Amino acid sequence: MADRIPGMEHFRKLPSPLGPAGFSLSIADLCVRFEGLNAELLESAHARYNPFLSKARPLHTVTLYPGAPAYLDPSPDGFLRIMEFPLEGGRLYLSTDFCAFRAAGTETGALRVACPEDHEVTLRAMENYLRWVTADLALAHAGFILHAAGLVRAGRAYLFFGPSGAGKSTVAALSPDCTLLSDDLVLLLRREGRWMAATTPFRGTLEQEAKAPGLFPLAMLCRLVQGPSHAATGVGTAEGTATLLSSCPFVSNAASRSDMLMPLVSDCCREVGVWRLDFAKDSGFWALLREL
Repeated sequence: MADRIPGMEHFRKLPSPLGPAGFSLSIADLCVRFEGLNAELLESAHARYNPFLSKARPLHTVTLYPGAPAYLDPSPDGFLRIMEFPLEGGRLYLSTDFCAFRAAGTETGALRVACPEDHEVTLRAMENYLRWVTADLALAHAGFILHAAGLVRAGRAYLFFGPSGAGKSTVAALSPDCTLLSDDLVLLLRREGRWMAATTPFRGTLEQEAKAPGLFPLAMLCRLVQGPSHAATGVGTAEGTATLLSSCPFVSNAASRSDMLMPLVSDCCREVGVWRLDFAKDSGFWALLREL
């Protein structure tokens, strides 16, 4: 077996869409529309993305089509493989069960799914596409996506970031009295002269049902390090920018995107500040953060 990387021909001769239905959802003021759904898939998508459903004008519209039986071979370790390539002036995005193409300078995309009859596989493809396109839309609208747990306390947003296993979901689970923005990806936007954090529909390991759309002033950025006790150390702008960039998925793999991302991240670090947070597995870190 070998990976089957589609070329442009795979998107020039498209079959009929999966169905006639569609819906839009908004993450803060970034609206994306999915078209080409059948009735059953639309019902499943409404259930998953309520209350992010929206009637705003979409910034981007993607249509769903049947695809090849498979694209990338499964990873031996069981992790989901996702790859991105330049393709004829646009970008190709693909995994085992889907491939997608977005032409540069357009507001449309095509998403081809390998198992359209399997709603869970198709919904997973839709969510991965949504992550990808939201990261690009954020860059174009003075913002970026951060791989982080986002929590709201006393009306202000605290973001906890770091590599997989750093403790993002643990921090969220230890904070049941906080509003959950996400325990996976949080959207940061510069609005009205300050940095704000938005609730996203992206799923981590925690239950998502209590989420409500919102945009909150950003209070603190914390790089997580698990340890025997709680401690916080301020990080300079240069180091903070470097560590934050390492937690910005999707958009740091092309020079044009990196050139847009760097000044946004640096501005956010200067304005908000970045802290190294050593934390033990209890909620005592909140007392420390309140002091700061």
